[in-house]
Amino acid sequence: MAFQDVDETDVVEVPRAPTAFERGARKIFLEDWSLKLLALTITLILWFAVTGQNQPLTIRTGVQLNLIKPSNLDISNDPPKTVEVVLRGSRPNLQSLSPLDLVATVDVSDHLAGERVIRLSLDRVTMQLPDGVKIESFQPSTIPVRLEPRMERQVPVEVKTEGKPADGYEVYGISPAQTTVRVRGPESRIAALQKAPTETISLSGRSESFTVSRVAIDISDQKIEVLDPLVDLAVEVGEKRTEKSFSGVAARSISGVEVRPATAEVTLAGPASVLSELRPEDVKVVVAISTTGGSVAGLELPPAVKDRVKLLSVKPSQFSLVR
Repeated sequence: MAFQDVDETDVVEVPRAPTAFERGARKIFLEDWSLKLLALTITLILWFAVTGQNQPLTIRTGVQLNLIKPSNLDISNDPPKTVEVVLRGSRPNLQSLSPLDLVATVDVSDHLAGERVIRLSLDRVTMQLPDGVKIESFQPSTIPVRLEPRMERQVPVEVKTEGKPADGYEVYGISPAQTTVRVRGPESRIAALQKAPTETISLSGRSESFTVSRVAIDISDQKIEVLDPLVDLAVEVGEKRTEKSFSGVAARSISGVEVRPATAEVTLAGPASVLSELRPEDVKVVVAISTTGGSVAGLELPPAVKDRVKLLSVKPSQFSLVR
């Protein structure tokens, strides 16, 4: 049997089985590496997002301005209704704020009447803010305020109308249930107010009298408070009036004594349909007699028309007694 030298033959090594540590490391780092990389990326993103949420930020936003004035004074100028405020806090807290709910309240009740400049400082301004949100500054940092004594008085009512009554008709008169209303506000504004206009009442197409209840007083000056804000109105509408003169109208004294002249010329105003039916004999001039003579005291008219016509003139205007 032939023998071979060991050095001249190939040695085949038997593979060694991996240890438990090697198997675990391979599973962690080599198997499903793409999924593990994605998970790591997501984890890093979430970590940065969470840490970023806690970083303090600053924002600038507009807020409503509320001035607390002295009890006996009013503000007569027009301070800004809003101001800008710089707030500092975490992103979640800042994002929870609604600008419509933010109000900067400034107490100026310790000021006297006159021109004042109010500084919007942190010790004077109060705001309802979440914990962790702080006020940094305001823009503008000061506001001008004019404080005046509060005044109250009665002002005449002015009825505003629009449109025209129906053809052949006109407005005889408009009577508010109350001729004046009470108003209150800064002294200079109240002193300058001459009338208290109402909301506009339509007359279009009207052919008879009517009433309107609870008509609003409409004063454009927002600094003035109307204490009697509603009035009732009575609008008298009737046939268009014309004038007509009557000659030979009998004249008599109140006591029945004859006067001279015995007749007069009378001019009346009233609806055309009423005046056209009236005759000179339907009208009598009543004369009041005194030591100096007689003067016209009024007219005698048929009951159906006496409230619908108006006396314009009587010629002559003076009468004398018949002795």
